[in-house]
Amino acid sequence: LPLPLTAADHGHGYWWELSMRQVEVSRTLVFDQPRNGRAFFETLVADNLDLGRPEKVELIFGRRIPKTSKTTGVFATRVVTRGVDVTINVGYKHSRVKEYFKEGRALRIETVINDPNDLGVLRRIVHLDELVGKARAVNRRLLDAERVGQGCVLASPALSGSRGRPSWMVGGPQP
Repeated sequence: LPLPLTAADHGHGYWWELSMRQVEVSRTLVFDQPRNGRAFFETLVADNLDLGRPEKVELIFGRRIPKTSKTTGVFATRVVTRGVDVTINVGYKHSRVKEYFKEGRALRIETVINDPNDLGVLRRIVHLDELVGKARAVNRRLLDAERVGQGCVLASPALSGSRGRPSWMVGGPQP
């Protein structure tokens, strides 16, 4: 990158640093039997329509939202349908989590952080590892919140039997 300031600028006390404007962290869980994956995702959507409520947003984003909150934005779960594709969107301040069934065979979770302060991280690029860690934690907490949801999609008849049921272990999903 070209330097925006000259040596004379530095001599007058001006400086610059790289900062983050937007960071996206994703997680993809691939199903070995796509028809079971579709059933899993449809049940997941039905069981978790309340993800956008403040108490769930607190769990997912790992941030406390006081009752007298000055948190901007609307707390809601947006379920968007385009053709046969369904997407779940949950927002918090300037950030969001999007979850969808990708290419008919994988569950995809994308966390987009448009303001690192939303997760209590400073904007400077030296804090990128911390921000990525917190965004990955958002993805994990979303799965955890869904796992303990009202109807617990893991008990779905579509996922009965050991091959259709995904398992989570250290290192990611296991067959």
